[in-house]
Amino acid sequence: MVGFECLYGLKHWKRKDGSMAIKLDMSKAYNRVEWCFIEQMMAKLGFSDNWINKIIGCVKSISYSLIINGEVVSNLKPTSGLRQGDPISPYMFLMCTEGLLCLLNKANLDQSISGYKSSRFGLVITHLFFTDDSLLFSRATVSYCEGIGKVLKDYALASDQVVNYAKSIMCLSPSVG
Repeated sequence: MVGFECLYGLKHWKRKDGSMAIKLDMSKAYNRVEWCFIEQMMAKLGFSDNWINKIIGCVKSISYSLIINGEVVSNLKPTSGLRQGDPISPYMFLMCTEGLLCLLNKANLDQSISGYKSSRFGLVITHLFFTDDSLLFSRATVSYCEGIGKVLKDYALASDQVVNYAKSIMCLSPSVG
């Protein structure tokens, strides 16, 4: 609902300053999750070492068997990624997204990005997250676009999560020239 209202206001309300919304699509989001990044995020969030070891043990317990012509040929043990459909995977993905949240909050405090305000007395919204979907809101200026680009680059370097720009969408307010 909040996302819909922000997009509606962005498209229909006449204002002097231009605003934008960016719907990010992460490239192979679940497949690219680095296990060490999840461990680091859990530690930063205050999880105990015992709990982190149990959760990461579950994540790392996966193996794949190749069966060719009815015979098991080999077992493969991946070194990264999350299993889609595994009940714990969305929570682990949210741990990764927490890293993006921290970078966005820091950039907002540094004023290198700016959120969207739907009314004079409304809250400033910089982002909305839904498991592997992300909506970012900002004023549409070159410096704020560069700020968002820096945040996404830093997040990609830390987590190996990469934005698929071909599938991502940007929506601009009518006042953007």
